Amino acid sequence: MKKIGLIGGRVEHSYSPMIHSKFGDYQYDLLQTAPEELEARLRDTEYSGFNVTIPYKIDVMQYCDEVSDEATKIGSVNTIVRDENGKLKGYNTDYFGFRYMMEDAEISVTGRKCVVLGSGGASRTVQAVLKDLDAEEIIVVSRTGENNYDNLEKHHDAEIVINTTPVGMYPDNLHPLVDIEEFFNCKGVMDLIFNPHRTKLILDAQRLGIPAAGGIDMIVAQAWEASELFQGIELDRDLIPIVIDEVKREKMNTVLIGMPGSGKTFLGKTMAQSRGKEFVDIDDIIEEREGMSIPEIFDQKGEGYFRKVETAILEETCKKTGLVIATGGGVVKKRGNRDIIRQNSVVIWVKRDLDKLAKDGRPLSLSTPLEQLYEERKDAYDSWSDYFINNNQEMK
Repeated sequence: MKKIGLIGGRVEHSYSPMIHSKFGDYQYDLLQTAPEELEARLRDTEYSGFNVTIPYKIDVMQYCDEVSDEATKIGSVNTIVRDENGKLKGYNTDYFGFRYMMEDAEISVTGRKCVVLGSGGASRTVQAVLKDLDAEEIIVVSRTGENNYDNLEKHHDAEIVINTTPVGMYPDNLHPLVDIEEFFNCKGVMDLIFNPHRTKLILDAQRLGIPAAGGIDMIVAQAWEASELFQGIELDRDLIPIVIDEVKREKMNTVLIGMPGSGKTFLGKTMAQSRGKEFVDIDDIIEEREGMSIPEIFDQKGEGYFRKVETAILEETCKKTGLVIATGGGVVKKRGNRDIIRQNSVVIWVKRDLDKLAKDGRPLSLSTPLEQLYEERKDAYDSWSDYFINNNQEMK
């Protein structure tokens, strides 16, 4: 069986092995690599090919015996194939991946001013696509140089903003590189990061109604083209959207929100079991960590303390992937929890008639009329969720 490796500085949380397993029958290894190990890694004839990620997409070019015309033009390589003579040829499949991502999101760059955050190998690929699609102006922003983060206000008129840096990538979720609200003329946002599914940049754009796309489409599309090169065969392009959907189903969390006693835990356990996923109840974790029940926490430490602990556990849990998560009924009371939950999740609002809600062990349900709680929270339940479930059946 062929062996393929992913070379990068931080690869332990990559989705690539799972994605490539859907395109071909070859072993795919994660090869975390220090700069001084790079050449030896590429010379390892045990591997017949490599994908390359941050920060080596430019550095690997010097070790290739041949580089495709497209990769030479771009100045960046993310796919390397070893031929029968042991020679290394470099390609750039990120070009196809980024273009696919942009077209799938229906974001047009033609005739528009574009700001590209970052100046590394991925940035070079993005710039090449933008040029080929006739962007009017391309501004590359880096930490130093003519256009940097200290003078970015010069380009707040940009219509397209694209992040090619790792800022906001797992495990440093929800750390924005720029404030998209400052780009008053923005018509589209793209972030090459795929973990989390929605970075802070994407979440902010969506909240403002700006078309936005994260990096899942790109990583799957580029892997499709890379897999063709690794195997020396043509693959059906229709596989790309199928695999994108499969990756999302496997990697994205399902988060249940709704009134206390609506059946989130019951439904969550049922969903997790049917999908072969881990179930997590946020309230259960809080009780275990605090060594007391939720009513006792409210009584002894107050709701403010409880909400602070709840947010901390949400941050820890929701940055993970592939979970089914039941939240407490009041999770929507803290606005900042919205991004924490939505960054990596499909959110489902569990609806249940008020007269059917269980009240045992739910402090606010006992102290405040349910009708009042519902009125205070219903708009948040609605705006935070992607879907809803009517759960009025008897729970057993």
